[in-house]
Amino acid sequence: MSFWNRGVEQELKFSFDGFEKVGKKGFLLEMLKDAGKKFTPDDLDEMIYRYSKKLDGVPCDYAESLISSAKIQIIDGYHKMMTCELDEVHANVKLNSSWKKFVKYAVSVTSAGDESSRLRSLKLLIAAFTVYILEEPVHPVGMIFPGGYRVEIFDGVYYCPVRAVWNEVDDALCRFCPAVQSRERDLVLSRKEREFVAKEEKLENYFYNFKG
Repeated sequence: MSFWNRGVEQELKFSFDGFEKVGKKGFLLEMLKDAGKKFTPDDLDEMIYRYSKKLDGVPCDYAESLISSAKIQIIDGYHKMMTCELDEVHANVKLNSSWKKFVKYAVSVTSAGDESSRLRSLKLLIAAFTVYILEEPVHPVGMIFPGGYRVEIFDGVYYCPVRAVWNEVDDALCRFCPAVQSRERDLVLSRKEREFVAKEEKLENYFYNFKG
């Protein structure tokens, strides 16, 4: 595809300098897509490979599930970023107020300029697209965490079972994620049971607040 038609001599280094000045989705998307052209399919494969090596010792079935989610997050995320188009209305939407903090964090963790920093930059570009353009969780819906709990969307809200746990971890992106911590009932009730409870709550609120 066209976003991989890059000359061999093209500069491969990348910096987030200047990204903090962006204030709207349209301009950010343009910068993300332009930056994404500096990376190749080999970079995506290397990211998946490095992630899989971190899972040595993890039970095989669970490791395969995590790698599958990583491919959705990284490979699918990259393709969505590079092919995304926004209409005029969405292009003019202002970025979430946490954007400047995200850029500051990105600059701080990619300043070394080595190969690991370059691949980390790619991860952050995809994360920026997911969080600030799509307004979706960093980890894809359906990703399973220990205990069998998943990232999910329910009634238009994204829920993550580890959102609050990882919020203060230095190298986690959870602090920027639009997902909220899964409620206690999300962890103990089936989806069908939750839908029933939610319907009962809506009915109760309706009759309680009904003024006649």
